[in-house]
Amino acid sequence: MIRMLYFSEAAPGITGDDVQNILQSSRRNNQTIGITGVLVHGGGLFMQVLEGPEQAALRLYVKILDDRRHGNLRIIQISPANERMFQNWSMGVIDKDPLEFQHIAELRERRLESVNGKEFAEVLREFVKRLNAGPKPGSESAESTPP
Repeated sequence: MIRMLYFSEAAPGITGDDVQNILQSSRRNNQTIGITGVLVHGGGLFMQVLEGPEQAALRLYVKILDDRRHGNLRIIQISPANERMFQNWSMGVIDKDPLEFQHIAELRERRLESVNGKEFAEVLREFVKRLNAGPKPGSESAESTPP
């Protein structure tokens, strides 16, 4: 199993409905291929964590590359994973500026470096804690709890 983090730039004019369509499609399709994760949208950016079987995750990423709702995709980190951090999330979404999450912003700044897998996992654990402490459904943010 692997865990992958990537950033992309939202296409001009992307709407909340577009993001909800991405979420619904992800929830419908990811469970059948064993993928879990989270999507963060805001500030004209997407950040997504995908975790699951290596081949399924890589095939999904190749499919994501062709999605016209975003561009300039950049993989920040891929690492082996022994356990899922988003085991209850077929795909969650948070509508915030991903740079609000300081640890994730640091990973983004270091995207051209090789990042230790344990360090990457620790950054994502901190991110999950922040997600779980965030607004609940129905508040100012889009869904931030597992589906």
